[in-house]
Amino acid sequence: INPGNSGGPLLDSSGRLIGINTAIYSNSGTSSGVGFALPSDMVAGIVEQIIKYGRVTRPIMGITFAPDAAVEQLGLGGVLVLDARENGPARRP
Repeated sequence: INPGNSGGPLLDSSGRLIGINTAIYSNSGTSSGVGFALPSDMVAGIVEQIIKYGRVTRPIMGITFAPDAAVEQLGLGGVLVLDARENGPARRP
């Protein structure tokens, strides 16, 4: 990914769109390193949402959870749910 190519197409060897270039990690500051891209199926869903809603919507659970450090202090594992938003997805049966 050359500087300025973020947002450009990522093509396979047959010229098919497989993603959108987003960034590159490079120790040297050159165009050699590890490139990152959004997969084309994810991009298609994002474009669809922008056209339909004017923005990208993301699912939420509607919960508040304890910080990892607090969970570890209690000797628990996983996620400690502190609250579920009223009328939110986590409160639905």
